[in-house]
Amino acid sequence: MSQWNNIFKKEADVSEEELLQYLNQELSEAEMQAIEEKMADSAFHQDALEGLAQINNKSSIQSITNSLNQQLSKQISRRNKRTKKRPIQDQQWLIVVVLSVLILSIVGYLLIHFYR
Repeated sequence: MSQWNNIFKKEADVSEEELLQYLNQELSEAEMQAIEEKMADSAFHQDALEGLAQINNKSSIQSITNSLNQQLSKQISRRNKRTKKRPIQDQQWLIVVVLSVLILSIVGYLLIHFYR
């Protein structure tokens, strides 16, 4: 999932156009039943259909979807940029500290073990 270009992508076989046609009842009974069967297993599509049904102006659905896709892309790119900005710094001090603690632990063990 490197890039999300469409919020309806990567889901079941129901496309955005099919959801809109189903909502506007522009399909035959057989086609509507086939879409209902596809959506029965997908809570995402059921929620999408419910959300689309609540929109009063059906002509603005495409612009709303495009806006959501743009916002999603921006959020993902910001998250990727933040992740890339945090590279692992030079680890020389970490290695020195770990080796020092290890050496001190071994010396401490040997001192305690042999001087009893």
